[in-house]
Amino acid sequence: MDDRKTAERRASNAARDTTTRAGEAAREAADRMQESTSKAAEGFREYQLKVLSAAQANVNAIFEYAQDMLQAQSMSEVMELSATHSRRQLETIAQQSRENASAAQKLATETSRPLTSGFGSQFSPMS
Repeated sequence: MDDRKTAERRASNAARDTTTRAGEAAREAADRMQESTSKAAEGFREYQLKVLSAAQANVNAIFEYAQDMLQAQSMSEVMELSATHSRRQLETIAQQSRENASAAQKLATETSRPLTSGFGSQFSPMS
């Protein structure tokens, strides 16, 4: 009879411990999700600012090019301005692409970090 009560008590304690750990794991997962969401919003704002800055630089370059073209005195000057503008824009676009890719990678990394750090601790063996 005592063995049966002891076994029932052990089973009850194990169930209580498991429930407690599951609750703690759920709270921790919710906290990590909230942190991830917050980092995503912050990172997305930074990414948007980078894209808007690039767009503004490109628009400014177009207006500068248009002004230069209106002041051109000869066809050879027009050709030279076109070649110079095209070269600068290709270089600028390449740099902007690298920066945007880097910013997107940072956004993905920073957003997922709260979700992946400590992930294994949720599955510690039960005693």
